[in-house]
Order: sequence, then structure tokens, then C-alpha cells
Amino acid sequence: MALRDFKFETLPRTTQIVVFAALAAGIAALGYAYLLRGLIEQRSALRAEVRQLEITVAQVTAVQSQLDRFKAELALLDERLAELRRILPNTKETPQILRSVQEMAAASNLKIIKFDPQPVAPHEFYTDWPITLEVQGSYNALGSFFEKVGRFTRVVNVDNIKIKGIDGSTDPNRTLTSNCTAVTFVFREGQPAVANGN
Repeated sequence: MALRDFKFETLPRTTQIVVFAALAAGIAALGYAYLLRGLIEQRSALRAEVRQLEITVAQVTAVQSQLDRFKAELALLDERLAELRRILPNTKETPQILRSVQEMAAASNLKIIKFDPQPVAPHEFYTDWPITLEVQGSYNALGSFFEKVGRFTRVVNVDNIKIKGIDGSTDPNRTLTSNCTAVTFVFREGQPAVANGN
């Protein structure tokens, strides 16, 4: 029987089924090799990427949930820093200190005779800024002045207090002269540490 005389219909039924099954399996194998396998690999890659993205989203969500807490903490720290800068500013603010000391002295019924800022003394993160004062008034006025200095928003230490009575004073509001040193402090932000004694 020549190949040109070959007809599929003339083959026995079982042979036709086997040939048809082999053709179907071949087409399926080619379809898998060229179409499905690529799609399956792409699907596997996409699943791995989705898993990685889910992990990333979970991490970002965890950070996002803490972000509001961090912002609230930062706002509190900013408020605290602003409060501390009023107590320990990073500049000397000579005019403001002079005005504040004059107001406290006037409110205490003291007269400032001398207000003499001294050179600063640097420390590790702050600088001492001593100011020598001479005031005249009464004991009560001096006590009131020191009380006001103690409640001042800025940190001020008063030491080296010397009190001397005014001989022959007839004014009850001017019975003494006091010399002292008021030391205020300046924050040294961003400056290198200075060894003690320098």
C-alpha cells in the first residue's frame, strides 16, 4: 500500500484512537512547552513577588502604625526642647538679661548701681556667663530680688554675696549695698567639647 493510498479512515478503530491520542498528547506537550509552562513559571514568579510585597506591606504597616506615635513623641520633645531653650538658651541675650534684671530689681525696690557682664567660661555643653552686680536697697528688697531671680525662667545662680550697710542713710529703702555675682548659662549646641580648665 503506497503512502498516497493511505487513508486514516481505513485504519482499525483502536489504531485510530491511538494515533488520535498520540496527536493530542503531542499537541498538549507542545502547548505546555510553549504556552502553559511559561504561564506557570510566570504565575510562580508573580506569586513569589506577591509574597514579598505582602511582607513589605506588613513591615510598612507596622512602621505606619508607629509613625503617629513617633510624631506625637517628636512633638513632645520639640515642646520640651523649646522649654529648655528658655531655661538654657544658646545665645547670651545681653539686652534681655539686663532688662529682666532691671525689672526684677525695680519690682523689689532695689536700685542697680553696677551691671558688669564678665567673660564667659566654657564647659563641655554649656558656658558660664557671670555678671557682677551692685545694688542698693533694704534687706527685704534684697530678699525679694533674690526670690524673683530664683523664679526667673532662665537658670541664674547668685553667689559671692557681700552686704554692707550704708552709714548715715536716712532713707529706709536704702539701708544697704550688696555686691554679688549672677551666673547664667548658655547652651553650646553643636560645639566641640572643652576640657575642664580650658
